[in-house]
Amino acid sequence: WNIIEAKVWGPANGRPVIAIHGWLDNSGTFDTLIPLLPKDLRIVAVDIPGHGLSDHFPPDIAYNYIDTLLAVERLMKRFQWQKVSFLVHSLGGATAMLYAGVFPEKVEKVVCLDIIRATPTIPATVDVRLRKTIGKLLKYEAAIISGPEQPISYESAVERWVSGTFGSLDDKACRILCKRGLRKFEDGYVFSRDRRILAAPLAFIPKEDQVILARKVTADVLIIKFSEGPYYEPAENYREHVEALRTQSKCVRYVEMEGKHHTHLTHPELVAPIINDFLHFQSLV
Repeated sequence: WNIIEAKVWGPANGRPVIAIHGWLDNSGTFDTLIPLLPKDLRIVAVDIPGHGLSDHFPPDIAYNYIDTLLAVERLMKRFQWQKVSFLVHSLGGATAMLYAGVFPEKVEKVVCLDIIRATPTIPATVDVRLRKTIGKLLKYEAAIISGPEQPISYESAVERWVSGTFGSLDDKACRILCKRGLRKFEDGYVFSRDRRILAAPLAFIPKEDQVILARKVTADVLIIKFSEGPYYEPAENYREHVEALRTQSKCVRYVEMEGKHHTHLTHPELVAPIINDFLHFQSLV
C-alpha cells in the first residue's frame, strides 16, 4: 500500500506505546496529553490510514476497523516490538480492544479514552446502516473523481471542525488538530483526510464476538469515560464488556469523569493523573 505518518515521543529505548486517535481526527489529539505522561515511554502516535498526513486507501477500498487492526500489526513488525501498550481515543479504542483480544500475548497495557469497544452491529438495523453507508461512499467517490475539494480559509476550516464535533472541540484544540488535518494551497486550505471516511465504516462487529475477544485479553486495562461523550449502546452493555475483560486481566479500571469526547485534548491535566497512576501499577503474576 503506501505510507503511514506518525509523531514520536520519548527515548528510543523507552517502553513502547502506540497511540491511536479517533475517527476523523489525527495524532495531534494527544499533543497536550503526552507531555504530562511518564518520560520513559516511547510513544508512536500514528495518523491511521486516510487521516492526518497518512496516505489514503486506493479507490474502491473502503475503510473499517479491521484495516486499522492490520495497520497496527504492520507497525509492530516495522519496529520489531514483541510487546506494546496502547494509548487510544474513540476509534483507536475499538482498534486496541480488538488487537488485545486477537494478540493478547503482545499487549501489556491499554488506556482507552471515552470508548470501550467498536460500536456493535445491530441486526435489526444492519440493512439500513449498510444501505446508507454504501450510498454515502459512492457519493464521496464521485466527488473525489470529479476533482479536488474547493479550498476554504483557515478560519472557516476551524469553524467547520469545531461545529462538526458539537462543541467537543474548542477553538484552541481544533487548531492543534489542524496542524496535520489541513493542507495549504495558494488560495486556501483543504482537509487532509480522505473524504470517504465521512461515511460510516463498512464493518460487521457483533457484540457477542467482542465479548468473546474481551475474555481473551490479558493486558491491564484502563477505560476513562467522559460524561458528555457519546454512548453508542446501553450502559449495561458497557458493564458486560468490563466484566468480560476481568476474565483474564489482573487489572481492569473503569473511571467515569466529567467532560466531553475530547477532554483528553482540551483538559489533559484532568486526565493525566489517572493515566499515570494506572501506568505505574504493576500486576502481580
